[in-house]
Amino acid sequence: MVNQKASMEVDVTEHEGMLLSVALRQQPVTAYQLVKAFELSPVTSINASKGQVYPAVRRLKAKGFLRARKLKGDGRNSEELEVTAAGRAAVRAWVLKLEDALVVVDDPLRTRMLALELLSDAERVKWIIRAKSLVKRRREVLDDYNQSVTVPYQEIAYRSVVESLRVKMDWLDELLYAVTNEK
Repeated sequence: MVNQKASMEVDVTEHEGMLLSVALRQQPVTAYQLVKAFELSPVTSINASKGQVYPAVRRLKAKGFLRARKLKGDGRNSEELEVTAAGRAAVRAWVLKLEDALVVVDDPLRTRMLALELLSDAERVKWIIRAKSLVKRRREVLDDYNQSVTVPYQEIAYRSVVESLRVKMDWLDELLYAVTNEK
């Protein structure tokens, strides 16, 4: 039986949870390798900037969730990172913590769509066509990424994202129809 109290005591942010989860799968790993893993991900909500990853690694080390060992012969003072038992528990608690905010995620494209009345008719059509192009390109990136990685439950996760992109393309088609048939 899962201890509900323990599952709600998550001492990591969403970004830190993702970072620890990737580190756990790829360990031992350097902070630079984590940056690269995030950069390669087709998921746009992952912040791959060094300005976000390196401070998160420092915080996770300070919390005792990551253990670092200097790489011998590395002139850049790189560290090899491993997830500690406490870090593993933090990832477990992070996975178990489900909340409303995780169900309907922020969609900047949808939010921008709600302000299309500020654009001319031609700009609206152009915006929708560009948005459809971006969705199509994201699908191509996703397909390539899916071929290059192996993670637990990969095919299920892949199908989930593909379905999300299909739904987004459907509502963009519906929007295009509405915009071109107004008045």
